[in-house]
Amino acid sequence: MESTCSPSKYQHNVTCYDNCSIRFFYEQVNKTISFNWRTRDYLVVTLGLTVSFIVIFSNVLVITSILKNRRFHFPIYYLLGNLALADFFAGISYLHLMFHTGPWTEKLSIDQWYVRQGLIDTSLTASVLNLLAVAVERHQTIFSMQLHSEMSTRRVFIIIVLIWLVALIMGLVPKMGWNCLCDLGSCSSMAPLYSRSYLVFWAVLNLLTFSIMVAIYTRIFFYVRRKSRQMSQHTNQLKHKETVMNLMKTVSMILDLQASYRPEERGHQRGPSHPSRHKRQPSSSSRLNRRQTTKVQHERTFDLKEDASKELLFDAAVSSSISGR
Repeated sequence: MESTCSPSKYQHNVTCYDNCSIRFFYEQVNKTISFNWRTRDYLVVTLGLTVSFIVIFSNVLVITSILKNRRFHFPIYYLLGNLALADFFAGISYLHLMFHTGPWTEKLSIDQWYVRQGLIDTSLTASVLNLLAVAVERHQTIFSMQLHSEMSTRRVFIIIVLIWLVALIMGLVPKMGWNCLCDLGSCSSMAPLYSRSYLVFWAVLNLLTFSIMVAIYTRIFFYVRRKSRQMSQHTNQLKHKETVMNLMKTVSMILDLQASYRPEERGHQRGPSHPSRHKRQPSSSSRLNRRQTTKVQHERTFDLKEDASKELLFDAAVSSSISGR
């Protein structure tokens, strides 16, 4: 089938090709439209339909779960639900594309072709902007050390409306005039009825959005890693101090028991093997020797305590310096 075209003349000698067939624009950029169905066309349509149905079904499950479960009625889940809605819309758009591709493309009018491409552009733009909104919400929640964002439900719905408004505008812009119908030299080989400048703008916008998302998640990653290290060091220090204190308490108890143990008390407890009727009073010299012995034992016990405490404190200081490094 040959391409048909009847250019239109407008003011300032502007010639537009808004009455031409789709094949005419494809021929301008050396892009062919197959007349008959080929094996490649069948494979593309079959794979596209399969993926589209999977995307639609899975996102319907996500949206239903968020709507029915009250535990998910928080800003982050509203944004995730909107992301699922955008992906659901993308599945519908690609399903529509599969029924208007291959040899069917030639039967489309210019308006139908713009509707086909506009649905895809709108759904993809909404998905990208939703991902950016989720990243910003996660950044706000994590840096404020909260489980859920303090963002109100009203603000979330305003953001959702703005996302779809921008996405709808991006899908309608080519039909509203940013196209190559009046400038065939600017037609894109990728989308023959789109202007190259529009595709560049759309690509730069998406690239900028993804760059912002990468920057946000990178900042979140380094922040969480730094906080995790600080918490780990603090926990290790607390455990080390607790261990040292437990050791010191144990040694102190042992030394106290040693200090309270006296060999001469065992002799008093046993008593004489053959008790006599009259107790023998100890002499003054023996009492003096016992006092001196007790004093020496107390001094030795105190020295043992002091040495053990110094050794524990030294070990604790060395361990703290090693863990600090």
